[in-house]
Amino acid sequence: MTRRALLACAASLALGGVARAQTATRAQQIAAAVLPLPAALRAGAGVVRLDQRGNPEEWRPSRNGMVCLADEPRDSIFDVRCYHRSFIPLVYRARQLGAAGTRDSVFDATMDHEIRSGKLHLPAGPTAGYRMLGPVSGFDWATATASDTIDAWQSIHFPYLAAEDLGLPTAEDGIHPYVMSSGTWWSHVMIMERVLRY
Repeated sequence: MTRRALLACAASLALGGVARAQTATRAQQIAAAVLPLPAALRAGAGVVRLDQRGNPEEWRPSRNGMVCLADEPRDSIFDVRCYHRSFIPLVYRARQLGAAGTRDSVFDATMDHEIRSGKLHLPAGPTAGYRMLGPVSGFDWATATASDTIDAWQSIHFPYLAAEDLGLPTAEDGIHPYVMSSGTWWSHVMIMERVLRY
């Protein structure tokens, strides 16, 4: 698993790499950040904005254990995601390393070292992740609605377990759950990928 894999699809979805201005209000950004979650989890989820160094600024505290990352306003991608509070410190650290320009060749080694040294702590068990990703032109901030250009999926994260430990494949076939980054700290089952139409 590389830093590029962690930020999968973002570059390919950049509309020519042209930055766009963020015109949404904070309330609109919070509403968008929690959209990947099931409706029953949205009201209690925390929302965080990451700065350019990957450091979190809490916009809304979590009341149910889920923390969502607000969309990055300086690019042409709509990317919002949510993780359990026991897992999200690893996401913050990964974003910090990415923002610092850490080479792919040492990215995972750095994460592994910090986990094994106790600087970073793994969750006690599997945790859920939720994400929406696509071109920002596919999201309407005024109505908090996504077009069919925005994909959504869910994942279950289980650091360092391998696909064979769970009896799952590592290749996507469009039907079955599969494992990405098998055996690494970012190992997770992809449950479903679909187009959202709200």
